[in-house]
Amino acid sequence: MLGRFVNLVGNSLVFPFMTIYLADRLHASMTIVGLVMALYGLSQVVAQLIGGVLSDSWGRRPVMMVSLTLGALCTLAVGLAPTPLLLIFALVLMGLSVPLFQPASMAMVGDLVPSAKLTQAYSLMRMASNAGIIIGPMIGGFLADHSFLAVFGLDALSMAIYAIIILVGIPYRRPRPVATGLKPGSIKDVVQDLPFVHFAILWGLTGMVYAQLYQVVPAYLHLDLHDPVSTFGYLAAENALLVLALQWPIARIATRFRPPVLMAAGSFCYGLGFLTMLAGRSFAVFALAVLIITIGENIINPAASTWVAQRAPEDLRGRYMGLFGLASRTGSALGPTVGGSLLTLGSGIWLSVVALGAGGVSTGFFRFG
Repeated sequence: MLGRFVNLVGNSLVFPFMTIYLADRLHASMTIVGLVMALYGLSQVVAQLIGGVLSDSWGRRPVMMVSLTLGALCTLAVGLAPTPLLLIFALVLMGLSVPLFQPASMAMVGDLVPSAKLTQAYSLMRMASNAGIIIGPMIGGFLADHSFLAVFGLDALSMAIYAIIILVGIPYRRPRPVATGLKPGSIKDVVQDLPFVHFAILWGLTGMVYAQLYQVVPAYLHLDLHDPVSTFGYLAAENALLVLALQWPIARIATRFRPPVLMAAGSFCYGLGFLTMLAGRSFAVFALAVLIITIGENIINPAASTWVAQRAPEDLRGRYMGLFGLASRTGSALGPTVGGSLLTLGSGIWLSVVALGAGGVSTGFFRFG
């Protein structure tokens, strides 16, 4: 948890200001910046799969160490790149290295924590992450006013510190040899698990729904309702603070229920939250909606991670976690395009479709129960 907090402070120093940095360094329009960020996002999707496979083949700790080491070097390279082309190249390498960590770390938690405690363990990880996300942008904004290189340097330092914490504090544990008869690194055994494939589709749709909050709602508030940009900043801060305040109490209650029931309840809260946004245009309405969505987020995310960790055999857990992350990133990538297109038809249509979609996902998750 300590390492995750330190690393998320570092990561959140950079990413709220990445588009500003790229626009300044590339001297390009936001369209070009958007394409560069899309390329970065694609590299992250690829890294999710690679990280899952490697964590099953090499072991969790080596993959995390490689990811953090390469990530620190690539992050520094982004800050030091002398030309736009080298900057883009370094950014893609960063996208290929940093996300290798995620499936390996999620699989390691599944390896080390007893099944009955998994939901609480993943909840604690989310609390550490959100604590870092609250602090990081404040420090990053101050540093960026003076030197973007300091921002990237501090992010790289956070990765180095995390690597040291893992090296010293986490014992090396190699997964058992693959017993499926397939080649090491194959994902055929995962995609042949049809319940997991169905779950991954639902999880991708969940990612599309949640992406509306951070990608489409800000545009709706600013462009359609003519609220200042700071309005969504307050809502984002509310979301992060509520995760810290509510995650542990919800996790303690959640131990009484099976993960599919929790996932159904969480996605239902997503739908109810977006439906609430139809009730008015005041800040209070959106604050209430964010409260409901955050409750859903606190319910569904640890439950989903727990379900995957419990379902996956230990020797395949990295690959399961890799595809789990891939589904989420794919949904998050498609969500803004779908949501933005619906918003052009009217806010009522957009919010209604999102709410109905979340309700459908909730029904799908309930079937797993």
